[in-house]
Amino acid sequence: MSTTKIGRNAEAAAERYLKRRGFLPLFKNYRSGHHEIDLVMRDGDYLVFIEVKARKSDRYGSPAEAVTPEKQRRLIAAAQGFLLRENCPDSAVRFDVVEVDLASGSVRHIPDAFCT
Repeated sequence: MSTTKIGRNAEAAAERYLKRRGFLPLFKNYRSGHHEIDLVMRDGDYLVFIEVKARKSDRYGSPAEAVTPEKQRRLIAAAQGFLLRENCPDSAVRFDVVEVDLASGSVRHIPDAFCT
């Protein structure tokens, strides 16, 4: 299976998981310039920008550890573009990470995974 297909399957699993917890999906794979936001969802009053990471094992660390400071900067830049383009600059925002374990199929949601 290609890495693109694996990523799309992980994103679908993350979306299902969050929808069961009351999140409202808004966008998938939102492009802002050279950056992409895996999922944009609403959680109550929050507009949530979600990075989905999947791994087969923890041999190289947890999936969330792959959300490096550089990746965080790119997500923040993409979110700023989203807020301007979608005309919602005053929205309360949050950055979450969802880990998908490809071996077990388990999903772990990390709300407010990093600050802006």
